[in-house]
Amino acid sequence: MEKFVVIVFPNGLQGHIWSTILRSQQLSVIWESPDVLLPHTLKALQQQQTLPDLLILDTRLHHLQPLQLCRWSQKHNLNIEILLVNGMQPHILAAERKWALSQGAADLLPRISQKSLISGAATNLRKALDLLEVLHYDQHALIRSLLRISPNSPRKARYPKADEMVMQRMISG
Repeated sequence: MEKFVVIVFPNGLQGHIWSTILRSQQLSVIWESPDVLLPHTLKALQQQQTLPDLLILDTRLHHLQPLQLCRWSQKHNLNIEILLVNGMQPHILAAERKWALSQGAADLLPRISQKSLISGAATNLRKALDLLEVLHYDQHALIRSLLRISPNSPRKARYPKADEMVMQRMISG
């Protein structure tokens, strides 16, 4: 069965990297708009029994209140793993991670730096795949996909419009 991941990042490099590395592993990925009303969307997907296997949120999206969403998800028994990523921080303090875990997050990861793109992407991807219970990953596909992300790539990458349409179709049935 194909694994389904929804990522929510502001327009930019972190979302582009996450989308690229997840798709390199043949995962179905929707890069959702940061303006989405996640509780409403998740309720609708739950009713249709099409919840994603993993939700990856950038903690910089303060209006989405990622930690509150983790608590809300647990309260409503959504049975969905929520992986938080701080798209600004190169390292996560143990206290920050512990707090995120206590709020219901599956984990809190740092941004993937372009300076250590391959190792950072491999580490963060491994965590996501562990949450998806995917035992092995294709290292060659990962590296090939990362080589396409040049250091000079535009930082204003935009989530694909097609993904927005897919999510809307899923909700509206």
